[in-house]
Amino acid sequence: MAPGKDNMSESVSVLTQRQLDKFVRDYRIPADLRPVLPSKDEPIYPFRQGKFPFYTRVCNFANYRVPFSRFLIRVLQFFRVQISQVNPFGLSRISHFELSCRAQDRRPDLNVFRYFYEFITVGDWYTFSHRREVPYPSSDERSSLKNWKDNFFGWTIVVFRRT
Repeated sequence: MAPGKDNMSESVSVLTQRQLDKFVRDYRIPADLRPVLPSKDEPIYPFRQGKFPFYTRVCNFANYRVPFSRFLIRVLQFFRVQISQVNPFGLSRISHFELSCRAQDRRPDLNVFRYFYEFITVGDWYTFSHRREVPYPSSDERSSLKNWKDNFFGWTIVVFRRT
């Protein structure tokens, strides 16, 4: 399990270059993000200027696939958090916002994202919550798994037959 957010200054990389290369291939991390391996004595925090720390065990432990993008990295760097510190629903809000922008042929913008969402702490996690005074950017976004089956399976399938 990845270390918590309170001891990041004591955490160092244990990966070899070969393991990093395999991880980048297996999880299809875009080459333009230029993943690099930190030195063995370089702590995860404070973050190296211009770099984004990532615990590979988040993916390996839970078989978790993150849709890596420049926008996701930009949001996390702006709020100075590591991806394993963010609640999965918070990560989904970032992805959902980005996909919604791209569906409208718009580039996702950090300032627009910050207009709709606020950065909050929930227990040991960080997440993004809808701002109360601002309308939701989308009504279909899930904020919990409660009644998800009703929304996911709650529509009727009509089958047409050839005559």
